[in-house]
Amino acid sequence: MYTYEQLRRLAVQSGIPDNKVSIGFWIRSKGLKKIKKQVDKVRKIYYIPDKDSRIQVLPPHKD
Repeated sequence: MYTYEQLRRLAVQSGIPDNKVSIGFWIRSKGLKKIKKQVDKVRKIYYIPDKDSRIQVLPPHKD
């Protein structure tokens, strides 16, 4: 699972403009799907590889 901030850093390093629309399109083009999780009454958004995605396009995160 990846957070928006992790993916934002990767997108900006790839030359994508630093705005949420461009980054959102970039995330979706990489085959990632947005999910929302609630833990201890706090909702967080994570991105996971889509089940139809055949290619792993992102390096494994270290967190």
